[in-house]
Amino acid sequence: MIASAGSTRPIGRRQERTVRAEQEQKRIDACDVVVVGAGLVGAAVVARLAREGFDTAVLEALSVAGGATGRSAGMVLTGLPGHYNWAVSAYGRERAREVWALTVEGRERLVEAAERLEVPVERTGSLVLAVEEIEAKALRESVELLQEDGFDAWFGPNDPLKRGFCAALRQPDDVTVDAGALTRALLDTSNITVHERTEVYALEPEGDSVRVWARGRTVLCDAVVLAVNGYASLIDPYFADKVAPTHSLVFITDPLDEVVLEQPISADYGYEYCRQLPDRRLLLGGWRRPYASGQKADPAIEPGDAVHDGLARFASRHFPEVKTHNVSRRSGTMGFTPDGLPLVGQLPDLPQVYFAVGFGGRGLAWAFVAAERLVELMLHDADPGILSASRLT
Repeated sequence: MIASAGSTRPIGRRQERTVRAEQEQKRIDACDVVVVGAGLVGAAVVARLAREGFDTAVLEALSVAGGATGRSAGMVLTGLPGHYNWAVSAYGRERAREVWALTVEGRERLVEAAERLEVPVERTGSLVLAVEEIEAKALRESVELLQEDGFDAWFGPNDPLKRGFCAALRQPDDVTVDAGALTRALLDTSNITVHERTEVYALEPEGDSVRVWARGRTVLCDAVVLAVNGYASLIDPYFADKVAPTHSLVFITDPLDEVVLEQPISADYGYEYCRQLPDRRLLLGGWRRPYASGQKADPAIEPGDAVHDGLARFASRHFPEVKTHNVSRRSGTMGFTPDGLPLVGQLPDLPQVYFAVGFGGRGLAWAFVAAERLVELMLHDADPGILSASRLT
């Protein structure tokens, strides 16, 4: 646990080595907290720590929102990939209800932050679409369970888009946002310098502090926050069996002649998703399917090839007007945990290092909830609850 401003045992608050808010890159020698990762989760943590009065520095391997945040589709969706009936079966009814409620809470916190910072956010609602009859049955069962548990969800037995889907689940309160703009706005208002292109290589204990080794600088601090999602295992082996890096790919078309999607969609148990941007460009995304238990990956097939081919088939079937050979592409890395829920906690062997990682493709909905629980753990030793990393030990 670290102490908040005004505590009789602060983590440092070393006024003589305050990090100056300069625009240019610079070497920093010491601060109270180093946040590794300048995506939305890292920015939300920084904003809270800034309000508490801590000297904080941000180290980012790429650029602000240069990872999963900036490469996302900007869709803030209720729940997890897969469907609610699966979650009830996997987690139990009460836990599944809590998970869905937390993503609703996270969505509403994101909306509040975006509106306060004047970042465009639109409450479009979303559609979850079935690609086969067995999935349509799962959607029907999920809606019945969701409505019983107090969530606003609606089932349609047909394809509202007339694009070859089998059924639809509508969630009317989901939103879209420019996640990169929101991340930059949070960091700007926190008056914190972000050190871009500063990849962190290692963390070492040094007395009661932590030495952060990064490209071009080393920093001594009282606490570290890892907000690196799918890249966590590159920093510490603790995450090797807890956060699986998962390849994702997005196709973006030129502007279409007309609006074909009024709201974002996810389909095929969440493996594919699509959104039409305000300029009428169509964004189609997908991520690599995990292999069935005991099944080996074909070594001749690169992960990127598998995702590309699957996404191309999805586009050809449901959006035939999109010529996938003529689109721009961007790829990213998501982090998935064994049970599909984010991890919030501390490294067992270096408890001054805190983390919020493993968001499973739904980081925008989880960001503010996970950041809040992480900071409460840091300041007050509060239990992260259902997100606690201790559940996997």
